[in-house]
Amino acid sequence: MRTNTVVFATGIRTRCFVAVVALAAGAISCSSNSSGLTVTTTRTSTETRTLVGTGTNTGTVTATVTVTTTATSTVACGAPGEVCCTGRTCASSASICSGGADVCTACGGAGEACCAGGSCRGGGCCAGDVCTPAGASCSIGGTCANGSCGSCGGSGQACCATGGGGGGGDNAICTASGVVCDNGSCAACGGSGEVCCAGDTCTATGTGCRNGTCAVCGGAGQACCGGDSCSAGYACRTSTNTSDAGSRGGSRACEACGGKGQPCCGAGDVTNRTCSGGLTCAAATGGGGGTATCQ
Repeated sequence: MRTNTVVFATGIRTRCFVAVVALAAGAISCSSNSSGLTVTTTRTSTETRTLVGTGTNTGTVTATVTVTTTATSTVACGAPGEVCCTGRTCASSASICSGGADVCTACGGAGEACCAGGSCRGGGCCAGDVCTPAGASCSIGGTCANGSCGSCGGSGQACCATGGGGGGGDNAICTASGVVCDNGSCAACGGSGEVCCAGDTCTATGTGCRNGTCAVCGGAGQACCGGDSCSAGYACRTSTNTSDAGSRGGSRACEACGGKGQPCCGAGDVTNRTCSGGLTCAAATGGGGGTATCQ
């Protein structure tokens, strides 16, 4: 039996199968860590050798030989055009991890994607996730000036309706950096105690989004930090409390992990997550994206 194990490190879990596309079919498992994603591919083959004895004792013996080979390679991440690093991060504030492709792209300039917090360079306006330069017409109406599309979208102004003009409906947006539409007005977001910015994100160090507000993160019962991470001994889990409102369909909170019925510790595929006391990590049943638990 021959076993070959090849390990790759890349920056984002969804790039796993891209990294190993040139390999022969085999068992594949993925796990996240501080350096990125570890992809382990195991190939198994059978090899039989016949040994012939000479001298006093003669005869043949059939032996099974197992050979394990491990190689590690790091795939660059974070620069424009490269895969996003762990936690969907990019190396520069002038680039952002694009949603569907999980690739870092330039942001903030005219016609480019909006950067984190809906920011655009030079007083530009973020409308439809695309930056409009100052002095140009916004796609939702009005002329962009200091992040505002005319009479709406700026800090303290009314939210802009996607059809143009002010509004506070479900499709209302803010176009300035660091603000979000809250009760019909563009309010500061992302800081500790402030409302969460677009995409349930927070900008203050050590905070995460829970119940629509940026709060201290990582500890027991606290919000999950960026990239859905928690302090050691805790795992990020979706709350079952229906009163926890959020754009992702519920609040994410850190819970103790590793014990029976608790979330599995770590991240990534269940085969790479851990439990204590001899328990094993079992995938959620019934679909719906539930949390893997220790059984």
